[in-house]
Amino acid sequence: MNEKNPPDVTPETETDAETEARARAIIEKGFEDAIDAFYAAVRQDDLIGPVFLRVVHDWDSHKRTMVDFWSRAVLGTQRYNGMPLPPHVKLRLDPSHFERWLKLWDKACRATMPEPLADHMGALSANMSRHWTSALSSIEEQAARLEQAQEKAGE
Repeated sequence: MNEKNPPDVTPETETDAETEARARAIIEKGFEDAIDAFYAAVRQDDLIGPVFLRVVHDWDSHKRTMVDFWSRAVLGTQRYNGMPLPPHVKLRLDPSHFERWLKLWDKACRATMPEPLADHMGALSANMSRHWTSALSSIEEQAARLEQAQEKAGE
């Protein structure tokens, strides 16, 4: 047995592993760059800027969380294992917030990522925006019905 190359590892698989590691590093750097560009735009935005500025106090920590989130969503890593929807419920977001988020995020991705990755991020983000808009709308409707029922019960 060759000690430099264990039986099931060939120079080709080593090259494949190196190539995959390099590609992952490029993608992760793309996440970081896009998040930086996005947050720069968000801080200047009149619609979603105030929302972010009200709830994000440690931008570096939030950035790490977002890199981990996108790493899980795109690369399948397990670095993020949170539940992103619940914290957003109390923000009282409406579809216009998600439209703006999507516009700014897509612009940041296209400015900082290779085109195939930016395209993938755009499709993934649009799907996520639709899902979250629907989920938050449903939660808002349920909360309104609960409030009405509580008001009727108190009459």
